[in-house]
Amino acid sequence: MVNEIKGSNHSLLSGLASQQQTEQAKDQAKAAGNKTQGTAEDSVSLTDQAEKLRALESSISNQPVVDTKRVESIRSAILDGSYTVDASKTAEKMADFERLLDSKVGDE
Repeated sequence: MVNEIKGSNHSLLSGLASQQQTEQAKDQAKAAGNKTQGTAEDSVSLTDQAEKLRALESSISNQPVVDTKRVESIRSAILDGSYTVDASKTAEKMADFERLLDSKVGDE
């Protein structure tokens, strides 16, 4: 059995969609306005810990990324052949790093 559909509600549907979009735009504009409007009573205060973190970030940002003096001393030690690598200490540090990674993976 086939029912023939006569007429179209396309204009009604598009009108409803347009009205819904307009209402959403109004709601978004209203929400944005509420976010930017403040009162005279608004205030912000930082905890002592936040202040300490800010000071620490500031002092860290002033430090150079690379210790150029140390890099140069290692470079010259390599060039003159006096630089030695302690294999057991290197292996120990690598094992410590692996343990640290394993413990962090288990935390997730």
